[in-house]
Amino acid sequence: MKHWWPEHVYRSKPYVAITVGGVLALGSVVISILRGDWGLWALACGAGCGLLIYGAIILQLRHEYRQRSKWVRQDRAQDKTPPR
Repeated sequence: MKHWWPEHVYRSKPYVAITVGGVLALGSVVISILRGDWGLWALACGAGCGLLIYGAIILQLRHEYRQRSKWVRQDRAQDKTPPR
């Protein structure tokens, strides 16, 4: 059975991933520079970059899907108009 997400959660998920990823990546770089030690912060930076990429891919896929489905809906609407 597929898990159902409420609409507001579904729409905000990529933006949350981009925000959390950006904060994590930028924060880990700043902390590493201030402390002078990468250690575990390099892993946090990698995870942040991964979240940024994930969010961006999801947004791009949704955008492309909406563009394709919009064209299909417009084409169908034009096909149904009665000839003059």
